[in-house]
Amino acid sequence: MDITFQVSLYPIAKKDFKTPIDNFIASLKEDKLNVVVHETSTIGSGNADKIFDALKKAYLSASNEGDTVMVLTVVNGAPTKQELDVLNHR
Repeated sequence: MDITFQVSLYPIAKKDFKTPIDNFIASLKEDKLNVVVHETSTIGSGNADKIFDALKKAYLSASNEGDTVMVLTVVNGAPTKQELDVLNHR
């Protein structure tokens, strides 16, 4: 099954919070996930099994560096680009 996801990672009580986030995103890209990085989250799509495996690996790696929160939204019926364009231009 294909899904679309949005994920945000929040390292807790770390002065350098950017490095764990950068490493998390790099891990997702190394696993060949189709992702687009935005200011506050990363959005991607593809095969559910591949995505969940990659997210698990990236999260466990980040959490080994310290306390970490991951917020994840998953949908299996995301709107198409055309539907989004209509919604965004009302």
